Amino acid sequence: MQESNYYFYLWRHRIVTDDDQIVCRTCLGITGNPDNRTQGYEGHVGHVVKFARLWKGPKRLIQELETKIKSDFYDYLFVGTRGFRYEWITEEVEFENITNWVEWEVENTFIGITETTIS
Repeated sequence: MQESNYYFYLWRHRIVTDDDQIVCRTCLGITGNPDNRTQGYEGHVGHVVKFARLWKGPKRLIQELETKIKSDFYDYLFVGTRGFRYEWITEEVEFENITNWVEWEVENTFIGITETTIS
């Protein structure tokens, strides 16, 4: 039985911090349905959301990729209330560096994952 596709995504979100700085953070995550996931984000942020980059592959590989990025970027995950770390990479890491990391992992470690777009 063939495993169904799952998706790993990155999107960028510009926010204003409490001290009035404008920063851009990178959100990451996985989903079985990118259209529904973007709609969920839109309900939270109040504007249209488009994934900046999207990869698809077997669910197990996508989950492993997500685990690895959260581990490798652990020190740069946004920390919120009570020390909870969210799936947001802080502005200290450039988006290009994150995408380069994902591309390298997909090409060298997670064979079977490919970049895609939402149709």
